[in-house]
Amino acid sequence: MEANKRKCTKDNTDVPYTYRSHCLKVVGNRWGDWKCRLTKYETNEERLAITAAQVPTDQWKILVKYWGLPDVKGCSKANKVNCALRSAPHRIGRTSFAKNQFNQYLEEREEHKQDEDYREEVSTKVMGLMDMDIVSDIKENSIREELERQYQSQIDDLSLIMNLNLEISFKYEDLSSQIHLMKAHVGFQVNPIESGSGHV
Repeated sequence: MEANKRKCTKDNTDVPYTYRSHCLKVVGNRWGDWKCRLTKYETNEERLAITAAQVPTDQWKILVKYWGLPDVKGCSKANKVNCALRSAPHRIGRTSFAKNQFNQYLEEREEHKQDEDYREEVSTKVMGLMDMDIVSDIKENSIREELERQYQSQIDDLSLIMNLNLEISFKYEDLSSQIHLMKAHVGFQVNPIESGSGHV
């Protein structure tokens, strides 16, 4: 049956592979709805007489024949019994139970009073301590790594500034020394205190 649904999806649509699982779900739901409406008809002739306009007749015949197989009917009966035994139907949709429970706990406190510690406490209630420890460890590690990156960046910047200052200082001393030598060569009185290098 799954292969037929895949073939039908591939033959009748140009849907990309990434959307195939969603399309198969939709197709399965639609077929289930039609099958549910068909159960009130006793014979295959009656079922074939109400062929849906969207479904080609040859595909509809294959479906009606498939639904009439003994093992498929047995599976259907077992499903009916199991559905009758369920006491609480699933009504929360695609949102996970844990997410709904988490949101329910958060609604108990006003939004402006929900600090990070409260949210972690609620998450621990819902998901358990072990999961929160893992999340907390991951969070601490990521914070530590980010701080290390920031500190290393600051250290690199300061090191670059120090090297530039040192280079400028050496250039200044060199130029100052050359100026004093030039003044001495031309005959200007050179004051050794001016240069700071002690050269005359």
